Amino acid sequence: MNYLFFIFIITVLFLIYVEFSVGGVVYRVDASGVKGFHLSNIIHYLIDPLHNRFLWNFELLDVNYIFVLIVSSILYKFKFDLIMI
Repeated sequence: MNYLFFIFIITVLFLIYVEFSVGGVVYRVDASGVKGFHLSNIIHYLIDPLHNRFLWNFELLDVNYIFVLIVSSILYKFKFDLIMI
């Protein structure tokens, strides 16, 4: 499996998980009162752990995209190293 495709799948699954567990990240009510898809909120949430130390608490690591990305990349690397052996 291509690494970029793997990261894309992890990102989509992460966004679905965060929307159900935290809520209001992907679909949010805007200033006009309409609930809609907001790409800027998604991007901001995904990179927020780089600026916000609060998301590095042990209890919040499951909704920390940077942490999930690192762990997923390590698992990807180990999986394909084991297949090559």
